[in-house]
Amino acid sequence: MYDITTKNLVQEWGVWLNGFDWDYFSTITYKFDISPRRNESLMLELEKRLIKEVPIHTMFWVMEYTSNGYQTHNHLLLSGDGAKNEVNRFFKEKKVVNPKFVQHSPYDSTEGASYYISKHIKSPSVKYGISFNK
Repeated sequence: MYDITTKNLVQEWGVWLNGFDWDYFSTITYKFDISPRRNESLMLELEKRLIKEVPIHTMFWVMEYTSNGYQTHNHLLLSGDGAKNEVNRFFKEKKVVNPKFVQHSPYDSTEGASYYISKHIKSPSVKYGISFNK
């Protein structure tokens, strides 16, 4: 578990993220062991790609370690026409995921962003970012 300061941070991130209209909650699991540095590099490249290819979008991502402790994967909140398809194209081109391990579920606003993603911010080694183009 985590201390009260971290709990407050997680809650505030959730409140802030709830202010956006999300279309999908996505999970990206790599087919290889991807280091945190490589994962962050891929996600920053994806941010640039979305800005270029999807005129109106928002993506918030969080990287976390898998249960084995050395491989990483990502959780994303996505919105924007074509954003989900561009994410799929990006990872297919990079050849680092098996498409069956890329999951996009409709975002349920009654659950809220804390339920989906901000809870993952509690780790001291977490990486996260946001991409938007309005």
